[in-house]
Amino acid sequence: MGEPVTDQEFVAALREAVDRYLGAVDQWESAYQKYYRLPGYHARIGDDLEAEREVYEARRAELESMLPRARRLCLRYAMPEPFSGLLRIALGRYSPQERMDSTIGRNERSVVAKRLVELADACREWNFPGADGQPKREKESLLRKIAGFFY
Repeated sequence: MGEPVTDQEFVAALREAVDRYLGAVDQWESAYQKYYRLPGYHARIGDDLEAEREVYEARRAELESMLPRARRLCLRYAMPEPFSGLLRIALGRYSPQERMDSTIGRNERSVVAKRLVELADACREWNFPGADGQPKREKESLLRKIAGFFY
């Protein structure tokens, strides 16, 4: 087995996986919009979308495998977890004439992007004295301690 991946590296990989997944959803929807289709037949999509469906399913599986650790990170830093909501979609539910917007809306995308930035900031490791949350203590005279209290 290889070295364990740090949280910061995992968040960077999660960001790439989310970007690839959203790209696969957009690519599928773009191909779906090309022809007239009836609503409700998303379970039986034709051969013309086979390549896009395979890419979508591969990206979905990749993101799905990363969700448990993403949930744990969000819990550790007391943040709501928006990533599992990305997987609760049904491609092809509406006909192209009924709906022009994406299955994953702008608001969902912005919440996910914001959370990725917040996780990256929370996971960043700082290497300087006092980074562990404890202030660096030095021997000070009583007069300096009193003066430091007021200033």
